[in-house]
Amino acid sequence: MAPSPTPPAVRGPASALIPQMRGMVEQIRRFGDQPGLRRAMPAILILAVTVLALAGWILLREPARVTLYPGLPEAEKARVIDSLTGGGIAAVIDERTGEVAVPGADYHRARMLLAAQGLPQGLPDGNALLSDLPMGTSKSVETARLRQAQELDLARSITEISAVSAARVHLALPERSAFLRESQPPRASVFLQIVPGRTLDGAQVEAIVNLVSSSVPGMARQDVTVVDQMGRLLSRGSDDPAVLLNDRQLQHRVQLETLYRNRIESLLTPIAGPGNLAVQVTIDMDFTRQEIREEQVDPDRTALLAEQSQIEETADPQARGIPGAVSNSPPPEAALEAGAPPTAAGEAATPMRSRSQNSTRNFEVSRKVETTLPATARIARVSAAVVVRAQPQPAATDPAAPPPPLLPEALKADLERLTRSAVGFDADRGDVVTITAQPFLDTVVPEASGWSAEPWLADLARQGFLLAALAVVALGVVRPILNRVLLPAPAAAGALPLGETAVEVGEGESLDDVRARLKARQGALTKNMLDAARSHEEQILVIRKLVEEDEGRIATTIRQMIAAELDTVK
Repeated sequence: MAPSPTPPAVRGPASALIPQMRGMVEQIRRFGDQPGLRRAMPAILILAVTVLALAGWILLREPARVTLYPGLPEAEKARVIDSLTGGGIAAVIDERTGEVAVPGADYHRARMLLAAQGLPQGLPDGNALLSDLPMGTSKSVETARLRQAQELDLARSITEISAVSAARVHLALPERSAFLRESQPPRASVFLQIVPGRTLDGAQVEAIVNLVSSSVPGMARQDVTVVDQMGRLLSRGSDDPAVLLNDRQLQHRVQLETLYRNRIESLLTPIAGPGNLAVQVTIDMDFTRQEIREEQVDPDRTALLAEQSQIEETADPQARGIPGAVSNSPPPEAALEAGAPPTAAGEAATPMRSRSQNSTRNFEVSRKVETTLPATARIARVSAAVVVRAQPQPAATDPAAPPPPLLPEALKADLERLTRSAVGFDADRGDVVTITAQPFLDTVVPEASGWSAEPWLADLARQGFLLAALAVVALGVVRPILNRVLLPAPAAAGALPLGETAVEVGEGESLDDVRARLKARQGALTKNMLDAARSHEEQILVIRKLVEEDEGRIATTIRQMIAAELDTVK
């Protein structure tokens, strides 16, 4: 059998590395041949195995955990652990600190999961900021801490509302001035994060505004702004009666529609079954304000309020005295005095010049005044729509026959009567009730993830990769080094094996026979050296030694190997 081809010798700059590597190997062998090192080798192996085992335990142990939210109340910790456990995150309570801890790789995912559920709801207390205030703090820092503590306390109070998951309060408190003209009013802004599926009505927003304005001295209600997480302005800058009236009207309409819808569902659900119907109610309302004033007068019914009588008389007295210019002048007109004595019997009656008499009577006619204010929220029309889940129909025996109705007529009539009774149906008002049956689409259930998406599989793969890396390092690096250090140095090329330093010469053997025996032993030794060489560099060194000892034989072997290729080329 032809010997295997010899690898070509390395040429170029890389050939300079071979002597260096050879020298390093010789140094390592010499270091390993020291008796002290051989005696300490078991202890070194034990220490190495212990270090490797410790490193494997550190890599394969439970991952390091990070505290999620320090300082949470106990109730918040329970809610946080339930949410994280449901989300597939291994959250535990640290035995030393009592805080909620999660694996470091899941830290950010845990925070995002809790933020989506509005957790944690607890906020730090403002007293903690004041208790940590160091002595000798400047006035500006103290003022900022006090304002921050006040903001935290207000935020904690606002988050107590069930519809609010989180809140932040920003106070703009101007510095006090001795001049009244330069003073500025304090202002505040409130940012609210509403619980998904919940809303704040106008009364709750007004309550928040009043809470903030009452907590800061000198703050007016119009100086408080409330905004939600969608960027909507919940508070109003001015108390416009028209705007407030429109909001109340819309809220009243929504409440009535919800009331009517609940009535219909409570009546029809026992018949159709839970989840088998959908109800919507629309109410058209008239909020027009009307004032009717009516005044009625009854001429047949009168009443005397006042009466006044007046009599006027004028009389001229007779002429008396000596005739003359003075005596012939008429006397002054007599004045009537009340209670004057009657005229004497002998005296003549005074002639009457004029007499007048007036009488006035005031009567009040019966009158009736009525003022009527109709209701401002008048229902103009009610529209109700009910969709019932259609029951599966049996297979038709006759293909030509029309399919049966999805909802029996008798059942439809009963449902319609119940719906009309629930909403107070009025045909004159134009109310409409619509009932139909249609098949409902089932809820789309997400496809369950396979075993490849399980979290334990990723951990197992990571640990398997670490074990494989350790095995590669141990078998590919540590073991060759130990073999080179522990195994004895091979004998020099051409030397006889141990115990065979002399060759016994028998009777009648010539020198040629002894040389043949030595060559055979040398060939066996060369074969053993090739088998003992483990690395490629060691094999190259052994082959070079053979070339130096028997160049002719190696050249003949190479010529025989390439003879067939040379014939092909020719």
